[in-house]
Amino acid sequence: MQNNSGGNIFEYILDQVNIVDVLSHYIHLERAGRNHKALCPFHNEKTASFIISEDKQLFHCFGCGVAGNAINFIMQYENLDYIDAVELLADRYHIDISAFKKGDKKNTGNLTGLYDILRDAAIYYYKNLRTAQSALSYLDRRGIGFDVIKQFGLGYANDAWQDVTNLLVGKYGADTLEKAGLATRGKDQKRLYDRFRNRIIFPIINPKGKVVGFGGRVMDDSLPKYLNSPETDVFNKSQTLYGLNLAKNNLADKKRLIITEGYMDVIAMHMNGFNQAVATLGTALTKEHGRLMKRYAEEIIICYDSDFAGQKATLRSLDVLEGIIDKIKVIKLGENLDPDEYIKKYGVERMQAKLDQAMSSTEYRLENLKQDYNLGDETQKIEYISKAVKILKGVSNEFEKNLYIEHLSRDLNINAELIAREAYQEQYDERIRYGFTGSQKKASNQPKDRKTVLEQQMLTYYIKNIGELLAEQRQLIEMFQYSGSIQPLMDYLSSYFKTHEVFSRQDIIENADIEIARQLIELLDLSEQAPEHIDIEHIMNLVLLMNLDEKIEKLNADMAQNPDQATKAKWQSLILKRNQIKRQTQLKR
Repeated sequence: MQNNSGGNIFEYILDQVNIVDVLSHYIHLERAGRNHKALCPFHNEKTASFIISEDKQLFHCFGCGVAGNAINFIMQYENLDYIDAVELLADRYHIDISAFKKGDKKNTGNLTGLYDILRDAAIYYYKNLRTAQSALSYLDRRGIGFDVIKQFGLGYANDAWQDVTNLLVGKYGADTLEKAGLATRGKDQKRLYDRFRNRIIFPIINPKGKVVGFGGRVMDDSLPKYLNSPETDVFNKSQTLYGLNLAKNNLADKKRLIITEGYMDVIAMHMNGFNQAVATLGTALTKEHGRLMKRYAEEIIICYDSDFAGQKATLRSLDVLEGIIDKIKVIKLGENLDPDEYIKKYGVERMQAKLDQAMSSTEYRLENLKQDYNLGDETQKIEYISKAVKILKGVSNEFEKNLYIEHLSRDLNINAELIAREAYQEQYDERIRYGFTGSQKKASNQPKDRKTVLEQQMLTYYIKNIGELLAEQRQLIEMFQYSGSIQPLMDYLSSYFKTHEVFSRQDIIENADIEIARQLIELLDLSEQAPEHIDIEHIMNLVLLMNLDEKIEKLNADMAQNPDQATKAKWQSLILKRNQIKRQTQLKR
């Protein structure tokens, strides 16, 4: 995403905004020395450890480790991807980014008129509902009160042909009304008529908080029951999910979305505390929907109607999502109920139990297949197992595949090896117990090089024992020649302890350079796992030996190229010094 001059849109946005201003829209900031501090919005804490550096335009939490720039904060807080976060900042701070979207005539200024007219229409429908008694009564019968009306911005379109047209045509023009999907032309292709008439209105809002379209529902048995906005430059049904603008803000504890089939299902779920629910908009689930959900969630639970059509839609959705979403589960409500009806009949606790016991996609496929067969009949049993094995072939996770091989073996009283042969075919190996063949990857924390570890121990010893060090010891540690990554930390600490008697974690967090503070806190956290008592002189000697070895190795290379007397004398001096330190170290040990 670059402009014609090769500029980067992300750098451009960051140059135009101030991180302190951006974050103050979301959290309360306090000045803390050269920085600002706040309670971290990404985890619970009582003492502020979330630090914002205005100088560096960065933030860092010393509690949970989250860090980044203004765009990263918006992505985390608003649950947006990089592009959406950039566009949100551009909208909020009136930054023109049209130059970065060359060749895309549907962007930026050209869309502003559509967003504006859709927003004004949503406000009109919302206010209109307040005086529409029949619509309010209908919603009340469905258990929807004013709090929910406000949360979802529900509205009402009068039973009139040109209410919205007459209200907005003067401000926006007939073409914009039509392009926004709010009005259609009559048979004469001249006169405009409102698309939505005598319907409850559901604004469709994208993750950035912009109205992109509407759904309208009748209050009687007339058809069509639901009517959606047509596709426009800002609304694509295959890439839009109803309720995602709300659900994305409820994923901090569990990155999970619950996909349902309609507006009322989403509203019913949110009303009853299941606020991760979203729905497609009168279209089958698409791969674009899957990729959209993957931005926000690690797990998807499909919760469709339990009738035949709902089961077919579930199977189709599993096919769509596999390969995009790693963790997919399914809820079977039963009794041909939809989520709204199920909650009304059985209550919130039973619905929560359904969520907790949601089936894996493999289990659902097998269960759905089983209902078509009488397993007491040997012929049907063979046909069932043949199709069940095909389902297992598509399972990539070895443990899951083995689990269902064992389930089928137990449930059908068939030898597990026979099922495995069919499920694995040419990959079958009789020496292997399936599902447990893959060698587990051992968690390996790559150790840092020994010199860095020793220098870190010197620093932590210095910090923890600053009040007990003799003047000679302190000077020796402070004047020691550290490696590149450690030296800036010691430079800061030696300066810090000239004005402070003890080390204060909170003081460092609030006043140090954000990168220095991050490294020091990380170092102290690591030191908690280290031995409490260390021999500081021995460690310093070991590091000195390593430094000398590095210098000697470099001189060896120099002498190979240019064996002059000065270099050789220097080499001999270093060898002598190294041997002396080695003897001291051995005597001490």
